[in-house]
Amino acid sequence: MTDPRKKCFDVFVPAGEGLSLISEKGRDYKGLEGSKYPDIAYNVRHFFELIESKLGFPDTVEGRDNRESFNWLLRLTYPEILIDLADLIYVQHERPAVFLNFDHIHLNLRREHREADPAWATDLSGKMDRMFRMLSDRIKYDPNLINDAEIVDSLSGGYSLYLWRTENFPWESPDLPINGKGPVVDIATGLAGYSMIHAWPENGPQLVLTDRMPFIIQGLRQYREKLGKKNIEIIDQDFPGGKGEWQAEVVMANKFMHHLQRSERQELLKQLFECLEPGGELNILDTDLEYQLLCQSAKYRDRLIEGYPETLVEIESGFCQNLVNDMKSIGYKISHFDFHEYHDETDAYSQKPGDNLALKFLGFEILAQK
Repeated sequence: MTDPRKKCFDVFVPAGEGLSLISEKGRDYKGLEGSKYPDIAYNVRHFFELIESKLGFPDTVEGRDNRESFNWLLRLTYPEILIDLADLIYVQHERPAVFLNFDHIHLNLRREHREADPAWATDLSGKMDRMFRMLSDRIKYDPNLINDAEIVDSLSGGYSLYLWRTENFPWESPDLPINGKGPVVDIATGLAGYSMIHAWPENGPQLVLTDRMPFIIQGLRQYREKLGKKNIEIIDQDFPGGKGEWQAEVVMANKFMHHLQRSERQELLKQLFECLEPGGELNILDTDLEYQLLCQSAKYRDRLIEGYPETLVEIESGFCQNLVNDMKSIGYKISHFDFHEYHDETDAYSQKPGDNLALKFLGFEILAQK
């Protein structure tokens, strides 16, 4: 069976080996004209010019057809497309359902072709969507591109600028312990870090955000600098392991434990216990949603986002209770334990917008002291 990842390597070739990535049609970026935020629009142009220096299209019939579709996408694109690309490439696990904003694209198309044939427009939409996916996959699965410093810098900069301008955060900030005096550490922060930085008071205690992904770390640092907050630190750290040189009054672990096997969770809980100040608190907010998705993946096999089930960690069915028991055995004192069963219908994990999956899962909160 052909590896589906191979498709994106057939679509593009290294720059200089075929046709240039961008044609005159795409270089106009008509959809960006009159943008409310010219600096965001500038970042879109800059990113695609950067990619043009790295990729092109093969000089074949198929390559020319793909180039035409790709440049229609550039011509009709919208300022937020960098956010969509970055989510697909770096953090799709946090924002699984990412689709082109065809409302915006079709509006731009009508401005160009007021009497465009509906069948042609529908066919073009399918081709643009395919090129959008192929580009994101090529960057994601090419180690030279996903780790390229210029690409990371461009996408993280575009992300932080967009959130600074719009405050349209991908995740809401969790309840933050802002009234203490000692440091607060959040582990494996991810995209939630943007709303946390925004919500953190300038006169609050030190907040330490941690992650191991350069795209996240650079973006959060850039966003922090734009807000000018001096009491927030962003550090590169993996969990478990990579013990940081910090002590905390409060450690927060939001929707992270379910990414770890039980032995890894036990290691992490011991690591955090050592880093907590005496009397310090560990605050865990989590869910077994992804475990339930994995259990039901056979039922939803043809509807789940392609490649998403492979990112899920197969944890044990007693995840929640095992977590409580392991914390007690390490020496934590459980001060609060609350859980609820949720029933939800969502298209967040579906290949198509509006295709809702019925899900039942457990959500819980644990507060524990050292």
